Amino acid sequence: MVEEFNVGKKIKNLRKEKKMNAKVLAKEAGISYGMLSLLESGSTQGSVETLRKIAKVLNTTIAHLFTNENITTEILTDESKLIVRKDQRKKISFPDPLYNCELLVPDLQGDVEFVLVNLEAQRVTTDIIPHTKGGEECDYVLKGEITITLYEKEYILNEGDCIRFNPEIPHKIENRTEEQASYLSVITPVSF
Repeated sequence: MVEEFNVGKKIKNLRKEKKMNAKVLAKEAGISYGMLSLLESGSTQGSVETLRKIAKVLNTTIAHLFTNENITTEILTDESKLIVRKDQRKKISFPDPLYNCELLVPDLQGDVEFVLVNLEAQRVTTDIIPHTKGGEECDYVLKGEITITLYEKEYILNEGDCIRFNPEIPHKIENRTEEQASYLSVITPVSF
């Protein structure tokens, strides 16, 4: 069973905790009130950039938006705080149907983000953005071929290939082939 995060509910709860109304949050985040309403109601997931803006205004991180509210401390005797079973991975949803991620760690409260990324055939994007300040990103190709663009330089990676770079560098990752591609992504500090 794959559990999806309810990012909209988390945003709404954080906003209310800060005693902030939706119009103020939308204005300070530089998004429309309508977009925020759609996010909070769960009608849309929003882009990573939109979530970054909202997180900044709420004085939190994107990682915190993707956490289960009830988890506050790690208990060593609770397996679910330590182990992610194959059938219990949390799916991180994006508006792009050709791009999906499964969280391979129990939550995003640690120092490292570890995800399985699946890129459907012909997943091409014009977005080239940095993901996080400092740290490192390592991507290991499990299946297929991916094209990673760092600034304007392209690198083609095939099954078994790995790349390491500073995630501050504007970049994009694409699958320009006719087959699905999958890769493991390890990022520090956490970018979601």
